[in-house]
Amino acid sequence: MNRKNIARLISCLMLAVMLLGIIPASAEDKTKVTIWHTFTKGQEEYLNNAIADFNASQDTIEVEALTQPFSGFTNSVYSAVNEGIGPDIIFNYASEAAKYVEAGQLADLSQYIYDPEIGIEGFDEALAPGVMNGEVKAFSDGIIHYLPAYTTGPIIFYNKDIFEELDLKVPTTWEEMEHVCATIKEKKDMPGFGIESLVDFMHMLIMETEGAGYIDVENKKVLFDTPEVRAKVAWVVDMSKKGYFALKPNGGYFSEDFNPGIVASYMGSCAGYPYITPDGFEFDMAPLPSETWYPSWNRGPIVFYYNDDARAEAAYEFVKYFISADVNAGWVEAVTALAPYSWTKDTDAYKAFVAQDSLAVRSLNAVNVNLKNAGSLPAVQGAADIRNFLSAALEKAAADEMTVDEAWDECVKLSNAALQGK
Repeated sequence: MNRKNIARLISCLMLAVMLLGIIPASAEDKTKVTIWHTFTKGQEEYLNNAIADFNASQDTIEVEALTQPFSGFTNSVYSAVNEGIGPDIIFNYASEAAKYVEAGQLADLSQYIYDPEIGIEGFDEALAPGVMNGEVKAFSDGIIHYLPAYTTGPIIFYNKDIFEELDLKVPTTWEEMEHVCATIKEKKDMPGFGIESLVDFMHMLIMETEGAGYIDVENKKVLFDTPEVRAKVAWVVDMSKKGYFALKPNGGYFSEDFNPGIVASYMGSCAGYPYITPDGFEFDMAPLPSETWYPSWNRGPIVFYYNDDARAEAAYEFVKYFISADVNAGWVEAVTALAPYSWTKDTDAYKAFVAQDSLAVRSLNAVNVNLKNAGSLPAVQGAADIRNFLSAALEKAAADEMTVDEAWDECVKLSNAALQGK
């Protein structure tokens, strides 16, 4: 081959290399990231649009969202992850992520967040200290595995007509709540207060009890087995047996009891306001009684690890995009939530959203009142199980399946075993 042909061949090879550098990777060559979720229609639509926009901006990553049944979702995820066929991302709480830490099944997001090239600038200052130190950086291995995407919390939905007819004020303490419920039971023969999130209600009572606590992380045991906490448990059970409190709805949610007037008020998520369709009465929303501790809910992406660094980094890239200011501002509005990040709070879109005079913003304002008391609980192995044990103890005692002491003894025993991995 003469020099001219050799030069021509080299030129062709160089052109081919250049073309390969600008031609997008085929779908088969892209790193796939799968999200499993249970979001409702409007929320799902926003998530899918965000995914489409992200995918359009990428040459090497492709994200897909798969809607899953709500019932048994976390159990399905747990089984699939253990089999190595689970999702890359789910949206849940730090306590749910803690179930996977000791088995090494979560991605190390810290290495990406603080990377000089692909990291998140200003991350350490972007979240409230309680959320950052009590949830994001509170895993037992000292690594970040989860990031919040939105903040919600429990509030009171109440029947304005009944409260005005009986000249009742919305309770600001639990003592006032007992008085209000006694009056409603006597005059209307219905429970005055339903508790949709029984475990979060118990968290409030426990954490506001002097001398009590939640988990001794170092010694792997609970701190809520005190006489004072047992007295509060007995009080809740007594309120249920008197018909003042309803611990379980007749349907799936307390909105289904509230709408037809079966219960006069209930504790539920601020995001539940769209499901309130009163049958012939007006309703309103108000803050829960909170003195020193409030269970704000910071839900967001948990990223799993399947011994594939490229896949884990690709999942992180989507998470970083999803919590970015403008995208996150749209998301919190779609789910009726407050923004956890300072950069989101600074956007014009978020400021316009929270300035609206709407039911959505009124529900969020009822959360905002208590955020000064917002606290977090240790995200350690067994934390998610303890939630189930707490609610089960109250339900068993209220149904006379056990005495209060028997139910609480069982709760404490099972909780300690869960913390110790037994």
